[in-house]
Amino acid sequence: MRKEAKMWENKEFRVKFRENEVRDFEKVMLTSGECSIFIPMGFISEDGCEYGLYDCSGFAPMSVYQVERTEDALYILENVLLILGRAVEYFIDPARVSIRPETVFYNKETGQIKLAYVPCPDESSNMRENIVMFIGELKAEIRDGKSGYLTEAAKYIYYHNYSLRDMINKVGLLKRRVESEKYGDNM
Repeated sequence: MRKEAKMWENKEFRVKFRENEVRDFEKVMLTSGECSIFIPMGFISEDGCEYGLYDCSGFAPMSVYQVERTEDALYILENVLLILGRAVEYFIDPARVSIRPETVFYNKETGQIKLAYVPCPDESSNMRENIVMFIGELKAEIRDGKSGYLTEAAKYIYYHNYSLRDMINKVGLLKRRVESEKYGDNM
C-alpha cells in the first residue's frame, strides 16, 4: 500500500505509480479533460518512475476536513457513488478506484465532490468493501449522534448485491430520513 500521507503535501497532490498500474486507455481518458468527475491529472516520468500529478485547484482532500454531521457524510457518500456510477462512461472500472479520504476531494466554495483517480493497490479489490471502508472512515468523525444511518448504509452495501443505482437510491432515502428527523417529521 502507498504511503497515503505523502500524497497530499504543500497543496500538491502527487502519486507514484507502479509500472503499468494505470492502464494506457485510462491515461488517455484522465488527461483528455473530458472526464470532469475526476480531478484533472497528468503523468510524468522521473528517474525511471511514473507519477500522477493532479490539478486540485479549488479542491482539498477530505482528509483535511472533519465531517461531524451525518447529513454531510451522506452528501459526500452519495456524490462518491454518483461519480463511481459515471466512471464507466469514461471506461474507468469503479472497482479499481480507490475511495479514501485522501482521494475524495471537496470544493468548499461550491460543495462539489471529485475523485483523484488512484487505482486500488490490490488488483482483486472489491468495490463494496472499498465503499464500506470509506463509510467507516466518515463514520469515525460523526459527532451528531446519528451515525447509525451510516452503519445502515454500510450494511446495505456490504451484505446485498445491489447496483450502484440502488446504493445511490438508498443513500438518498437515508438523507431524507435524516432531514425529516431534523424537522420532526416521521417517514
